[in-house]
Formats: sequence, C-alpha cells, structure tokens
Amino acid sequence: MTSHPNTTTRPPTPPTVRMSTITIATLNINVITARTRVGMLADFIRRHDFHIIFTQEVTSTEVMNVRGYNAHLNIGASIRETAILAKSTLHLTNITTLPSGRAIAADYKGIRLINVCAPSGRARQADREQFHTTKLPYFF
Repeated sequence: MTSHPNTTTRPPTPPTVRMSTITIATLNINVITARTRVGMLADFIRRHDFHIIFTQEVTSTEVMNVRGYNAHLNIGASIRETAILAKSTLHLTNITTLPSGRAIAADYKGIRLINVCAPSGRARQADREQFHTTKLPYFF
C-alpha cells in the first residue's frame, strides 16, 4: 500500500483591506442643564473618545459645548430635541434637519447618519406612526 502525502491546498488568502473604524454613541440627555451634569457629560464623552455622538432632548446650546467637538444642533418648535456632536477632525456634510427638531442627519464619508427623537408613549402612538411614515422618509 502506497501512502500519499496530503495534497490538499488551501485557497490563497485574500488581500487584507484595512478599514477605518469610528465609534458612535447615542444619548438621551433628558434636558440636563445643571453645570455639574453638563461637565459630567463632557467628561464622559472625552473619556470614551467617541467620534460621533447623537443626543436627544437637547434644550440648550451650552450643553453641546464640548471641547474638541463640533456641535450641530436642531432645537425646534418643541425646544427639546436633537443634536450631533462630531470630533473636530471629522467633516460632516449635508446636514439636514426637521423644523420640529425631532431629527437631524448628516453624511460622513458616504454614510448617512440619522438621529431621531420620535414621539413616545402610548398616548402619542398616532403621532409616532405619522412621524415614521411622513417625516422620517425625508432623510432617505
């Protein structure tokens, strides 16, 4: 009996594609205004080194004043809505907002980023459904 060496060959390894990664966080900041809490939020963002942060229930431009980040705010008619913070080294384009303040979107390197604060609660179910079917498609 003749033994044959293992002649199984493996397919060539595909070339490695190096992809950049970014970290994105979404935070409902629940209308914080106290200076101590605003400072804690800024420390949290810097400590975790997020690249992009979506925030909801924003009521003040001061809250989004984080060193090293550019803030794109959408405080609309209801006065507690959305914002996007991006590291100042990132370039967001095509920033789009809803007048209500309930959504803000931007493009980053061909990726559409959308931050939404939809109506919530059982009593607002009809408002939420209308928002999802008539307002949100504006961003796509």
